[in-house]
Amino acid sequence: MTVHAPLSMSKEAFFAWIEQREERYEYVGGRVVMMVYVTLNHALVASNLLFVLKSRLPAEQFNVVSADFAVNVGDSVRFPDILVQAAQADLRALEAKAPILIVEVLSPGTLHIDFGDKRREYLGLPTLDTYLIVSPDEPRAWIWQRTDGAFPSEPEIIEGLDKQVVLPTLGARIAFAEVYRGIL
Repeated sequence: MTVHAPLSMSKEAFFAWIEQREERYEYVGGRVVMMVYVTLNHALVASNLLFVLKSRLPAEQFNVVSADFAVNVGDSVRFPDILVQAAQADLRALEAKAPILIVEVLSPGTLHIDFGDKRREYLGLPTLDTYLIVSPDEPRAWIWQRTDGAFPSEPEIIEGLDKQVVLPTLGARIAFAEVYRGIL
């Protein structure tokens, strides 16, 4: 469940405020929203994906980061489970400059947000090539990939432990067997 904190502030104030917090928050339409805690499956899927991406993508070309790094999307500041962008020179930056891939791992309390508001916000990013939502409990993913400058209205659904996610822009393939290692 998403818990709304009784705080309204500017994005600039939000970035300064979260540096002093241990809890995790997002900024949504001018309001501070506490982020949910996750299951072990969620954490394992996210860490497996992070490991696979970091091992496949050259560090001098790409930043591959976890849920602690922000993406500025219109009226919101989100913290996707995984984000890939071209390597950024400013290592003190608090937010992504040009995300290429954004991954969200589903949580029961955020299902409607991942497929709703976040999908709409992320797909509006001009640099984004792929938005991927991954199930923590079964080998299933929903993927929107930009083709000829546009995202499809419906995702491609990939199912089965023998399947893989292909990321042509990044030159990478991720087998579900790697994503679900230690889970299934």
